[in-house]
Amino acid sequence: MSTKKDKFSKKDKIFMELALNLAKARHGLTGINPSVGCVIVKNNEILSIGQTGFKGTPHAEFNAIKNSNENLEGSKLYVTLEPCSHYGKTPPCTNIIIKNKIKEVVYAVEDIDKKVKGKTLKILQSKNILVKKNLFKKKLINFIHPIFLIEKITYLLLQVKLQFQKII
Repeated sequence: MSTKKDKFSKKDKIFMELALNLAKARHGLTGINPSVGCVIVKNNEILSIGQTGFKGTPHAEFNAIKNSNENLEGSKLYVTLEPCSHYGKTPPCTNIIIKNKIKEVVYAVEDIDKKVKGKTLKILQSKNILVKKNLFKKKLINFIHPIFLIEKITYLLLQVKLQFQKII
């Protein structure tokens, strides 16, 4: 049972812990994408699990949905990183979540990518999907975001190099 201070139930924490363990199992094997774990639950029973694919695709949510032989309508999805909401190498995970009529999404940390950050919440809520965020945020931020920090530093160094070349 959750309290006002803690909006997550004991079962929410158990399922997110499982998603975190799935993410940890792929750590370092997902290319430039972060290793993400996903668990889909209905009536407190696990229907499916997924992880980020090797080299970063497909995403954990896509894998969990595709791995399921069950009807996911009315289910709850736990994922360690905010689901993507833009087209890149893959279609948005929000699309497949909506298409499968998942009723609730719980994610641990917001994506720091500007194309995603905060947009997932709005998209899913507009489709009447309950969204809860920041479960285990402190535990996961140090696991997921170092990858983004490395990417950001690399990008900034590249920008400095390009600017420097223009000066010369």
